[in-house]
Amino acid sequence: MTMPGMPTISLQITCRGNTLADIDALPVPVSVTPAGHIVVDPLEPIVRRAVQAFADAWQRSCDKAGL
Repeated sequence: MTMPGMPTISLQITCRGNTLADIDALPVPVSVTPAGHIVVDPLEPIVRRAVQAFADAWQRSCDKAGL
């Protein structure tokens, strides 16, 4: 859950042109400079965690289905 006004990013995971998942409203880490400018912090940790969570859920689903 994000706070009102907090910037977010959405990801779409695809394989060979087929959409496997849409991950919406991931919070974007930001910093504010002393002058009040908003600076986006590196997104790699956010994207890595989201994609890993998807991969883990996909694997659990496959294991449950016996695939």
